[in-house]
Amino acid sequence: MLGPSCMTSGRSLPVQGFRQPGHCSLAALQKSRRLFGGRGGLQCWAGTASVHFSTQREVSFGESHKVVGGHPCLGDWDVSNAPQMQWNDGNVWTLDVQLPEGSDIEFKCVKVAESNAEWEGCQNHMLKVPSGEAMVGFEWGKQDLSVNGKGNHQQQQHTPHNNGSSSHRQPKAHSSNGASENGRLPTEQWQGQEVAFMRSNEHSKDRRGSWHPEGLEGAALHLVQGDENNGSWLGKIQVVKELLVDNAEKARPELDALAYAYIYLQWISTGAIPCVEGGGHFRPNRHAELAKIIFRSLEWVIGDENASKEAALVARRMHTKLPSFTEAFTASVPLTRIRDIAHRNDIPGDLKQEIKHTIQNKLHRNAGPEDLVATEAVLKRITAPGTDYSHAFVEEFKVFTAELRDFFNAGSFADMLGALRDSLDESATQAVDKFLQAKGKLDGNAAPALNDVMEALHSLTTVRANLAAGLSSGLRNDAPDASMAMRQRWRLAEIRAEDYAFVLFSSFLNQLNDKGGAEGLAGQADNAWDLPLGAVVLGVRHMGLSGWQGPECMALENELTAWQQQGDFKSTETALRLKATLERVQRLAHAYTEQLLAVFPDRVQALGKGLAMSEERLKVFTEAEVRASLVFQVSKLCSFMLKAARIATGGAAWDALVAGTVTGKLIEVQRIEPGAVKSEVGEDVVLLVHEASGDEEVSATGVPLKGVILAHSLPHLSHLGVRARQEKVVFVTCEDEDTMAATVKPLIGQRIQLKASLEGVSFAPAPDSAPSSSSSQGSPQEAVQIAQPGKIDKVSKASVVPLSKATSASCGAKAAACADLAKLADKISKEQSSFGTAAGVCLPFGCMEAVIQEAGKGKEFEGLLAEIEGASLEGGALDKACNELQALVSGLKPPKQLSKDVGKALGNDATVIVRSTANVEDLAGMSGAGLYDSIPNIALGTSGAFEKALASVWASLYTRRAVLSRRAAGVKQADAAMAVLVQQQISPDLSFVLHTVSPLDGDKDIMYAELAVGLGETLASGTRGSPWRLAVNKSTGKVQVLAFANFGTALRSTGAESSKSKGKGGSNAVLDYSKQELSLSSEARDQVGQQLCKVAVMLEEEFGAPQDVEGVVVGSNIFVVQTRPQPL
Repeated sequence: MLGPSCMTSGRSLPVQGFRQPGHCSLAALQKSRRLFGGRGGLQCWAGTASVHFSTQREVSFGESHKVVGGHPCLGDWDVSNAPQMQWNDGNVWTLDVQLPEGSDIEFKCVKVAESNAEWEGCQNHMLKVPSGEAMVGFEWGKQDLSVNGKGNHQQQQHTPHNNGSSSHRQPKAHSSNGASENGRLPTEQWQGQEVAFMRSNEHSKDRRGSWHPEGLEGAALHLVQGDENNGSWLGKIQVVKELLVDNAEKARPELDALAYAYIYLQWISTGAIPCVEGGGHFRPNRHAELAKIIFRSLEWVIGDENASKEAALVARRMHTKLPSFTEAFTASVPLTRIRDIAHRNDIPGDLKQEIKHTIQNKLHRNAGPEDLVATEAVLKRITAPGTDYSHAFVEEFKVFTAELRDFFNAGSFADMLGALRDSLDESATQAVDKFLQAKGKLDGNAAPALNDVMEALHSLTTVRANLAAGLSSGLRNDAPDASMAMRQRWRLAEIRAEDYAFVLFSSFLNQLNDKGGAEGLAGQADNAWDLPLGAVVLGVRHMGLSGWQGPECMALENELTAWQQQGDFKSTETALRLKATLERVQRLAHAYTEQLLAVFPDRVQALGKGLAMSEERLKVFTEAEVRASLVFQVSKLCSFMLKAARIATGGAAWDALVAGTVTGKLIEVQRIEPGAVKSEVGEDVVLLVHEASGDEEVSATGVPLKGVILAHSLPHLSHLGVRARQEKVVFVTCEDEDTMAATVKPLIGQRIQLKASLEGVSFAPAPDSAPSSSSSQGSPQEAVQIAQPGKIDKVSKASVVPLSKATSASCGAKAAACADLAKLADKISKEQSSFGTAAGVCLPFGCMEAVIQEAGKGKEFEGLLAEIEGASLEGGALDKACNELQALVSGLKPPKQLSKDVGKALGNDATVIVRSTANVEDLAGMSGAGLYDSIPNIALGTSGAFEKALASVWASLYTRRAVLSRRAAGVKQADAAMAVLVQQQISPDLSFVLHTVSPLDGDKDIMYAELAVGLGETLASGTRGSPWRLAVNKSTGKVQVLAFANFGTALRSTGAESSKSKGKGGSNAVLDYSKQELSLSSEARDQVGQQLCKVAVMLEEEFGAPQDVEGVVVGSNIFVVQTRPQPL
């Protein structure tokens, strides 16, 4: 099980044990630089060696030995964090650790007992760690060592420890296992030209390339023109500074500038955009000063509550593309060590000249990323096996390389944490040490144990949470340079923690696959699920720490932890519940990817073409960003766990909303909308649809649509699901990308046969003998008959009538059904407590036209109505006419007497829902469900609120989608009319939609219901996610849960809104299903399911046919809002 949560929203994280970097004392900062960032303070090694310590000594029962020394793997001189030696036969004590090759390690052996520690009485042991493996033997109290069977008599260089003292900590700068754990170095990402080593000043200012500013504007134009005029790295950073700071309001850049700048800096840092000499003599301190100015603006964006999450995301990612501006690099003459190296007399002359002209002179005139690439190449050459360069020279060059890596913020993660050590308090320091110790177990281990990876991941998450906490206070406008520099270190360490988490998740997933994959996990006991679920929890936590939807991450962490603790994953219901939460995690990860796709591709194309970048480079940019993100690994792990959960439930990735067998040409579209499919396709069609809101009309494509394959889940009883069932279009959904890629996408463009049933979903190329189509439910498809609107009665003057007086002719079928419901509820309430209805009134057909005439806009209205009848989709004619007609109607000022009359009936201070009730709903071939607006949370006591809502509902009759839907159904626009139903607003705990006959297989003995927390818009509109799905046997009352809810938010009634649009009134609240009774209790599910079934049977009997029912649950009471004939 996991420890306490370290989750944060990305803005505020109350984790103890950290001093804010913006408030560190200058003395503390100076001490930190002196210990970790000053000249000569860094060391660098190429890899790690396996070191086996051994000593022989007899101790009393309860006593043991530890090896304590100047490295995190040895506790960093802290006995409590040091590793314990293992006792073996003959009183031999051993310890195996990973230590950096070539490093100088000081250590001592300590005997520990329950209440005290006894240190060796000799001076510190001194170990020069060799390559590969090292067998290190020593005797208690004697300084000399035996290394691989040879003596090792090194002179003590530091003050010995005082025996018995409690202060045995001797901090010393150290590195772990090379410069970069995860490809951060430009040398590991380098896409530029190979370094050309020169022995004289052959640097050139000549540039190859072309620039095309034509058609560009704003940030893209600024960068292309700026790049053309600036060849050096310094000049290019100046261009970015002008864009993000000088040209931004209050030095706070918007998303567009941030995104373009990030793309530009990414290409520079990898060499895709080359840097050349720019003329003049500009030392690296100039670069550092510019970076400091840009850093300040980026931090302001990250800390701005009003900034978009996309802007904060990009700003955070950009930090890694800037140089360091610590005191060492803002000094007037930084990085002077290379000058001393270039004048050494213990290196060959040719190499000396290459270092001088390729690195030293270039670095001090016009530093750029290519200088680090050149330096890494030299380091690799002089440390290669078989070389015989001066040891002193090699060590000095290693130190310089580490300094240059520090300048480019490309040092190792361990070094970054080390540089922060003096700004941490005791608990934060212990967290860092614990992580480094756990990391030490993994370094160099090709196949680490899952427990070890989990230990490292958990301790890393704690470290990152602490760093995020320290950064959460935001950057003060008057922060001094020293605080700014330390804050940059903290920010980069926090980002690097995210990068290293990527590596750990990758390793963890590899180990899971090696242990039998999802199939192997699904069949194991509950304890086998603990580590994988714990890893998903930590993945969600890291997404929150990255500033991505923090409240959602917190809720998901709570759910996963709760389900993990309850276990019993072999139970179908428990596995279904876990599956629901995992699907929600997957949606969260996909949303992150979708944001990257929204931010980068178009901008990459625009900027890339302006800079004449290759087409291939432009194609892979966004994909590389996605695949390099931690969220990518979390998504892969979640897919793994979802597969295991599906296997445990005995289910599949597919969900059939409308069963049947159909054939048609498989065509891929983004969404169901007019123009999505070319009308000349000339045959039956099955659509692969990537996104749906749930409000679409199936007939909107204008082609013979026989089947829909939707790439995400959808409530079965959403408006779209009901319309598909009504029009006998086979409809299936699938959340699993791998399944879609394997079974569906290879068939795109082919004529396929789609089979869907409760037993499963299948796809195959259609046999030549297959008919053009078959209907849902497996029977021959009949042509859908389009029913025209019935005769209506229009009033000549706007007025309000009681709901009890509503008829289909006067107020529409919806209002008439609500009137019947109210009468039925009154009737049965005298006999038994079953359900209630909301009080209401109606504004009949003709009210809208009467108000239009009173406003003197009758002729304009009639002209626009005639125009939309035949307006073309091409050229925007229809859009223009619809917009003008909607503007005319929504701008109407209905008489205030209407609001007064509604208030008299429902209460002057009542909160109401203003609902559409049109004569063009519930027609054969055109359900119209969700096509027109209903606006909740309208406060009658707020002046003008009701009138505005009323006009908005009227205007929804003329949206582009509504007009096209009527066209597709063969209904004339002039025949469409809108009445309005006004009802008291009910603030529900749950909303539901039910069908009195199973919509999946037509079983008349099964009632099927879908429920969600809050207002019913979540269910009806097709919000991404799943509801609770219950199937109830009418005869026995047995309740079966088919799915658990996983909508991320609930739409709540706020009670006093002035007006809203698109039926989305209310406020969204993040849901935590570990606190929802329907997810926790089978008894609660049975109670609600049986109550709904009782209402369903009653309505079915009363109306003499299967019913499609909408309603809400308030406490233990059921309220029915609407019922209509169920499409079968």
